[in-house]
Parts: sequence; structure tokens; C-alpha cells
Amino acid sequence: MGEVERGHPEVQVPGRFEAFYRREYPSVVALVHGLSGSAGLAEDLAQEAFLRAYTGWDRVEMMDSPSAWVRRVALNLAMSRFRQLRSEAAARLRLTPRSSSWEPPTTVDHEAFWTEVRRLPRRQAQALALRYIEEFSIREIGEVLQVADGTVKALLHQGRTRLARQLAAKGWVDDEA
Repeated sequence: MGEVERGHPEVQVPGRFEAFYRREYPSVVALVHGLSGSAGLAEDLAQEAFLRAYTGWDRVEMMDSPSAWVRRVALNLAMSRFRQLRSEAAARLRLTPRSSSWEPPTTVDHEAFWTEVRRLPRRQAQALALRYIEEFSIREIGEVLQVADGTVKALLHQGRTRLARQLAAKGWVDDEA
């Protein structure tokens, strides 16, 4: 059934959950980091997703793909957090005097690229993150997002097209495509 967690004799840690957690946690953190832009936030959100999996483990482990479920929960948490931060930023902008001297970054780097990905519509950003961070197949992305393969293909195409326009508008790539 499970082993008793050290220091907490009343807490049971199912062996299968522990193996699941050890196997999946690093990639879920990487996925959420790509969408959130923050390593600390990614760890927090991944831990929250795994906590939800743990509390419902009897149900989650019986699903066709517990891995897809925990990724979906993590993605949803990341997008909720992103919406919250965007609302807070909009409120700060309304309260900030117009004379604020903010300068955009002058070089394109990994973080700037993922910032642009986060500007995409939610499902497009999620599909791109699953494809390029997790290196998931079309079928695996569809499983996580709970959509058909054709929808995944459309999301990836739309996301790449929109991202290319965003990058071209910033002068980061040539606008030939």
C-alpha cells in the first residue's frame, strides 16, 4: 500500500504515487517554467498540481494517463496565475505616472522568447510549450489538452504563425514567411 513518511507517522505515502512524482515532477516544472517565466513559481505550481494529484490519488491513478492529468492541472494553474499577474500589472499601469522610464530589452534571449509565447492565446501557448519543452507528440498534446489531433495541429500552426508575426514586429526575425 504505502510507506510511512519519516517524521510524520500518520501520513501515508503511496509507493506508486512517489514513483509517479519522482518520474514526472522535473518535466512538469520545466513545462510550467516555460509558460510562467519564473523557476520559483514553476516549482510552486508544479507542487500544487502534484498535491492535487496526491489528495485524489485513488481516482487519478485509475485514469488513462495520470501524467496528462497532472500536466493539465499545472497548465491551468499557470494560466490562472498569468491572468492574475496580468490584471495586477494593468492596475499598476493605471496607477503609475506617465513619466515612468521603462526601457524594453535590447537583446533577444530565451526569456524574451518565452515572454512572447506567453502573449499568445492560452491554448496556443500551452500547445507550443508541450511541443517544444516536453517534446510531446500531437497525440500526447491532445491528451493533455483534451482536444483532437486536428485541433492540436491547428493550435500549433496558429501559435507558430502568430509568434512569428510578434517576433517580426519586434525586429527579432525577418518577416519573409
